[in-house]
Amino acid sequence: MSDHVRNKMGSTAREGTATGLVGRDHECAVIDGLLDGASEGNSGALVLRGEAGTGKTSLLQCAAERADELTVLKVTGVQGESDLDFAGLHSLVRPIVGYLAKLPEPQRDAVEGALGLAPSRGADRFLVSAGVLSLLAAAAEECPVLCLVDDAQWLDVPSAASLVFTARRLGAEGLVIMFAAREGERRRFDAPGLGELVLGGLDHESASVLLGRSAPDATTWVRERLLAEAAGNPLALLELPAALSDGQLAGRELLPDALPLTARLRAAFLQRIKRLPESTQAALLVAAAENAGELRVVHRAAAQLSLPPDALDPAEDIGMVQVRGDALTFRHQLVGSAVYESAPLGRRQQIHAALAEALADLHRADRALWHRVMAARSTDEEIAAALEASAWPSQRRGGHASAASAFERAAQLSEDEPTRGARLIAAAEAAWEAGQADRARALMKRSPPPADDRQRVQRLYLSGVIEGRSGWLENGARTLERAVELNEDPSLSLEMLREAGVMAIYGSDYEQVIALGDRAAELPCATDADCFNRAALAAYGADVSGDHARAAVLSNEAIAIAERLDDPTCLTWAAHTAGRMTIPGDGLGHASRAVDLARERGLVTTLPLALQEQAAQLIGRSQFDLAYAAAEEGRHLALDVGQSVLAGWSLWYLAEVDALRGEKDRVRAHVSGLQALTGSRSANVVAKFVGRALGLLELGLGQPSEALDHLLFPVATVRPESHPLVVLGMADAVEAAARADRLGDRSVRLHRYEEWVRAFPNRARLALLARCRAMVNDAKAEPHHAQAIELADALPRSNGRERSCCKANGFADNTGGSTPAPTCGARSRRSTGSPSGRGRRAPARSCAPAERPRESATHRRAATSPLRSSRSRAWCRPARPIPKWPPSCS
Repeated sequence: MSDHVRNKMGSTAREGTATGLVGRDHECAVIDGLLDGASEGNSGALVLRGEAGTGKTSLLQCAAERADELTVLKVTGVQGESDLDFAGLHSLVRPIVGYLAKLPEPQRDAVEGALGLAPSRGADRFLVSAGVLSLLAAAAEECPVLCLVDDAQWLDVPSAASLVFTARRLGAEGLVIMFAAREGERRRFDAPGLGELVLGGLDHESASVLLGRSAPDATTWVRERLLAEAAGNPLALLELPAALSDGQLAGRELLPDALPLTARLRAAFLQRIKRLPESTQAALLVAAAENAGELRVVHRAAAQLSLPPDALDPAEDIGMVQVRGDALTFRHQLVGSAVYESAPLGRRQQIHAALAEALADLHRADRALWHRVMAARSTDEEIAAALEASAWPSQRRGGHASAASAFERAAQLSEDEPTRGARLIAAAEAAWEAGQADRARALMKRSPPPADDRQRVQRLYLSGVIEGRSGWLENGARTLERAVELNEDPSLSLEMLREAGVMAIYGSDYEQVIALGDRAAELPCATDADCFNRAALAAYGADVSGDHARAAVLSNEAIAIAERLDDPTCLTWAAHTAGRMTIPGDGLGHASRAVDLARERGLVTTLPLALQEQAAQLIGRSQFDLAYAAAEEGRHLALDVGQSVLAGWSLWYLAEVDALRGEKDRVRAHVSGLQALTGSRSANVVAKFVGRALGLLELGLGQPSEALDHLLFPVATVRPESHPLVVLGMADAVEAAARADRLGDRSVRLHRYEEWVRAFPNRARLALLARCRAMVNDAKAEPHHAQAIELADALPRSNGRERSCCKANGFADNTGGSTPAPTCGARSRRSTGSPSGRGRRAPARSCAPAERPRESATHRRAATSPLRSSRSRAWCRPARPIPKWPPSCS
């Protein structure tokens, strides 16, 4: 059967080139390959990008025509529905909802709730996306499926996210998803990780062929003028001649003056439209304003405007619109745009009012409300309040972008300045949560001066968060402190102090951390979240001030409280606290929960923070492939939403993993990117760790002296209690010094590290200190090795293998006269070299057990973003408690 389909498709491709598309042979070949693969049980995805009129829709139509053996599902993004959650997804999968019964119950419930087929039980965006993948796969079990998504830039955000999620995870389902997205619009369709074809203009030869079809009677100079004006745009080549008279085409009359391309196309469409009867032009305006292509809605609104039932017939006769069943489509989206934009504002408002009434009669309340908005001629508090009320449920479902639009439009319709200001701030908050930082800033600038301290605090809070997360750490923290001074709500103050504390920590401003911790400790707490914020921040402040006993008590308190929380930001800090107070890796359970919750709630600005912490904890467990996946997603997402600090940390974790694997070129590329990031913003502690990645790389490649030069800087400049990397970094620096015979280098500063461990010991830190002592005191290494073995259970699995490692090299933990073990590094890592085992020098350390084999490519793809909830729970274990003071070890 596959051979039959392949031959059939190959024939169709040849015929298509001759009779259909011109100059798109490469694109057609790519599409043919996807369709061939689907018929053989494989899957694939493709994004077509290009300016208006470049042939994206024609290529989708071509794919549909060639997919004789496939089930074809289609949806076209509609600008008027871009703020209706899951509207696009509903249109696409409506023909296959019968397969929902085959889905696991949680996925089925989530998809049915999103599509309005059953009551929604919450905003689990991950389950909806996973359910869409399962639904399409279930349909493809009976027949391969081709999904065609046109004008993807106008899809509502939740639908777009679900479909991109599905497209990234295609395997062997017999499923193809193709997106067409117009470039140059205010909204852009982002689909990182998917294959793309960017459609430019046709070459001169192809353009001439196409123009010959649309204007066969044009004279030579007219043809040359049209070719120049069209600039290879296929739609322009087809439409511009249609707007010219016979005399102009024959060269007897002057041609129109040159206009910008989009204006030329719209002018061409309008010239054809103006030749139609007035009633037809009015009906076309109704269809353009309706913008969803529902014929019965258009007919109802047209009837209210006293237009005849057959008003659209002349437009249909000339192919300006097409009617299939109850679906009405314009020949091209620009036709509708030209009709709508050329109409006077008052006429458009009149049309929208008629559409709102028609939709209300059909019980389409959400769409009716938006047409009421478009029909409003002045401020209208009733409509504004209804819009605001519709925004809150959308936000709870994770539709933050949709909510921002509703709040923003409600603000425009508000009758008084305080209410308008409050709605603009709400719009800015929703835009920020949707990852639209620039839009959030613009909304903040448009908001009027705060009416009272409450609004002033809200504005300062959001401004501070945006500034800090965007990289301006000092400014952000100061803005948040100003907000705390004006605020009278202790819970909100603790939340803002937490955000300011994170910025001060990232900015290495330890005096500010201490002051913020003291300030938090004075505030009462009413909820678990309050108590966590107070304890966690006070613990950090106590630690960097030298009160390690108090820090241990407060940290234990914060971690215990975090077990009861579902705030992803609090859980991320709990993970960091656990890793900082014991050993990296102990906070993995909290970090994974934070990632899951941020995904479920669509918190695009919180997810990068959770992902970079998850990556750090996974590295602590030596789960490098999974750590790489989390860091890679975190970096991309942080850059997308303008959070340079978090992007820098995620990039550093990528560099660390590649350094441990010996990937020289990739490490240097990461370091260059990191230097560019950290150099473009205010002080950032990650900048001090830039060289550490190079140090780890050189240490693993057997170049200890060069490694030491890089490893010493963070050890010498960053306080041990400030970040877990310093704890592990000292062991790496000592190992490099020992192997380079540079233990006399005063910069190693082991005594400083030893003083800190003695002041605030725990079993994990003492285990690492024992290893360092063994490397420094080679002649008296045996008792230090013995202590390291005794305390090895305090380290994560990968570090706890030292006991067997050292036994295998002749050192036993219960005898005094055995041969001392060779030195062990800070962690159980080893460069495995090239795949063949040749061409890369192995590290000189002989005691460190080898890293487990790298996961397969399939495993790695399964681990990539978003990391699956079931997998992340499998990694989780409760963070070990911080030892009570004083510790029961020496």
